[in-house]
Amino acid sequence: MFQSIRWAFNWKEWNPSEKDFTYAISCVQLEEKERLSRFVFRKDVRASLVGRLMMRKFVNEYGHIPYSSILFARDTNNKPILKNISSNLSFNVSHQGNYTVLAGEMKSMNLGVDVMKLEYTGGKQLPEFFRIMNRNFSPSEWEEIKIFLNEFDQISMFCRHWALKESYVKAIGRGITIDLESLSFKTSSKLVENSITTDTALYINNVKQNWLFEETLLNSQYCVAVALQENGIAPNSQKRTFEIIDSTTLLANATPLFPQDPEFTRKYFKKVEHP
Repeated sequence: MFQSIRWAFNWKEWNPSEKDFTYAISCVQLEEKERLSRFVFRKDVRASLVGRLMMRKFVNEYGHIPYSSILFARDTNNKPILKNISSNLSFNVSHQGNYTVLAGEMKSMNLGVDVMKLEYTGGKQLPEFFRIMNRNFSPSEWEEIKIFLNEFDQISMFCRHWALKESYVKAIGRGITIDLESLSFKTSSKLVENSITTDTALYINNVKQNWLFEETLLNSQYCVAVALQENGIAPNSQKRTFEIIDSTTLLANATPLFPQDPEFTRKYFKKVEHP
């Protein structure tokens, strides 16, 4: 059995019927449902709902925990964790652009994942945007970003470095409250679809850190970074690529936790899809 699980779901292409949405929303906890109700746009509801369902699917299938017994809480950094259940599972989710992703391990370790769409939509000229973001990257990282002549390649490397930083701070449970400029990533290989790159190194204050970073492209528009550390050292990588799953697979073993709520569904479909 694989020890590493990597899933990706294109929620933009998931347009559930009222019946399917009502069923899906009944398969998450009431607190999660309440959080989902606060989103203004339908797209954000689906992106986050998929992440909740992914976590439940992973814990149910690989932790062998009954679906209805799974209870998630959040730690002091708002990171989802299992509550009142002894498990060696490690997992993390991320969503951005059209994708929600999950990275899971069947052992206890520090783990973080981040997905980024390789695009810039900030409105300002790219040099001005880079100036504003200057303090979030080390001088050597800016060299890696700006060595390219065309803007798409610069944006792609910027997004790659941002995903690496996010994966690390999520793995250590700090969020982006950490000084991002103190984290300096050195990449050595290009990212390739259906292939895992593991030779990127992290330096903090010029000291190399003992972490493993798995990177890949979901497709030509999305990069993903997974940060891993087990007992203070970088684990061996299984180089597991991300499996694109659909709604049938996502909900295959899901069971309703509460009675269906047509009123919640009605309010969801009244929301605007996106800004």
